Amino acid sequence: MKKGVALFAHGSRDPRWKAPFVELEKRLSDRAHDDLTVKTAFLQDCEPNLFDVIDTMAKDGCAKITIVPMFLAVGAHAAKDFPEIAQKLRNSYADISFEWTEVIGQWDETQNALASVLADKLSD
Repeated sequence: MKKGVALFAHGSRDPRWKAPFVELEKRLSDRAHDDLTVKTAFLQDCEPNLFDVIDTMAKDGCAKITIVPMFLAVGAHAAKDFPEIAQKLRNSYADISFEWTEVIGQWDETQNALASVLADKLSD
């Protein structure tokens, strides 16, 4: 079964802002197996948006798509916007199984990685 991962970030009008997410997409894609498609999508102010990315994955035959909100904390978008977006996706793509992870900043692994990097960078 072909799967997809959408790295779902906020977005910004500054074009430099999306570069780290595109780089992460590339690095994750390089590590992924052939039946996993990894794409970056944005909530606002950047392209592509999540609906365009999901449409592309659906056309590529992805049967299961995991959406990873690339946010450091839960806020209004996660509480209000994400459930509305999730419902629209389920309504539009009934044959696809969607899974939403917690925002990445809430993961213990993310907190540990950030603490480690910050400790190393600030120890000089």
